[in-house]
Amino acid sequence: MKSLHMKKFAVLSIAASALFAITPATQAATLGPTNFDVSVDLAARCQIQGAPAPVLDFGVYTAFVGAATPAPTTAINVECTRNLAAPTYSFDGGTGYGVLAGLNYNVTATDAVVAGTAATAVAGGIGTPDVYTITLTGAMDPLQAGDCGGLSEAACAGVQTVTRTLTITY
Repeated sequence: MKSLHMKKFAVLSIAASALFAITPATQAATLGPTNFDVSVDLAARCQIQGAPAPVLDFGVYTAFVGAATPAPTTAINVECTRNLAAPTYSFDGGTGYGVLAGLNYNVTATDAVVAGTAATAVAGGIGTPDVYTITLTGAMDPLQAGDCGGLSEAACAGVQTVTRTLTITY
């Protein structure tokens, strides 16, 4: 009988060993922190907000009138990558001076900036751009004669337009 009892023990012992061999370890191992880099190649830029070109409209100018035409204004909004160096701008011809319908005028530009907000490390935390508002202000001296270019009084009275270029550099 002794041999029968030993066989049972040997079989049970082998079965128990096999069970432990396929059961994963219940203890988890922790590795130390691992550093990694996150990188991007940012192509910073500026862009003009809105599609239509602004219009600086002097309205009706009556020749030889003693009062100056009110100074019209218009604005160009430029949005830029945050904390990019402030854009600069220049007029075609180097200055804002020009002649329209034989009337001398000048355009000056001033700017103001509204700083954007920083991006945040949360979903939707994209931040906002810096927005530069360039205000163009026109001035036209009084008492000018103007020039109809050979047109009749009625034809000369129509709106005349000249296109100017403001170059924005960033």
